[in-house]
Amino acid sequence: MLTHQQDIIEVPCEETIEEIQERYLVVNEHASSYIWKTVANKPLDMDGTLDDNQIFDETERFEELGIPEGEWYIPPILIYFDDDLTEA
Repeated sequence: MLTHQQDIIEVPCEETIEEIQERYLVVNEHASSYIWKTVANKPLDMDGTLDDNQIFDETERFEELGIPEGEWYIPPILIYFDDDLTEA
């Protein structure tokens, strides 16, 4: 079942997906029990950064184009439940 829940966290460009996942445990204590994917449905390289996983920060481009900050596209990371029976 897709729950359509959203959480927005600011992520430094040098942080790996695994480090992001560790910080996300505050929001969802089962975060490590999920499969982390891109919108292209490709599993993320947990040892790689967002750039390594083809998820790019386009802040400068939005600023150059004069797009108001509230209308910027925020690239999502999709997490899918993986019934691995872990306990938090």
